[in-house]
Amino acid sequence: MNLNATILGQAISFVFFVWFCMKYIWPPIILAIETRQKQIKESLALSKKAQEKLLIIENEIQKKIEDAKNKASLIVNDANKQKLLILEQARNEALVESKKVLLNTESEIEVKITNARKNLHKEIVNLSISMAEKIIKKNIRKDNKKNLLDELIISLSKVKN
Repeated sequence: MNLNATILGQAISFVFFVWFCMKYIWPPIILAIETRQKQIKESLALSKKAQEKLLIIENEIQKKIEDAKNKASLIVNDANKQKLLILEQARNEALVESKKVLLNTESEIEVKITNARKNLHKEIVNLSISMAEKIIKKNIRKDNKKNLLDELIISLSKVKN
């Protein structure tokens, strides 16, 4: 065999092989590569969109968290104000109630003091009358002054009652 014929045969085989590859093998490979590139581009675009949405959602979540914190602090402040108002009202009511109890107690004490003074006055009057009767009975003779003394005893008995 001749070297030229071999090279020519190999060249023809190679050209036929290249033509065959270009006609039947290369287009599906190129199509698969292009499809894959297209899918990768779409995936990258979708991932960028997803990242943008994620950033937007994270910003919204941060805003909602801040709003919730603000609302919670407002609620806590309102609760503290309510607590202070309730405590102040309870304190005022307790003061009013203690004043009422104090006034009632003072009036009861005044009534008891008045009753005690009346009882003491009655006892003093009774003792004075009893002492006066005894003294008069000892010092009186049984003569003409007895009528006068009986009238005095009767008038003292009226004062006693």
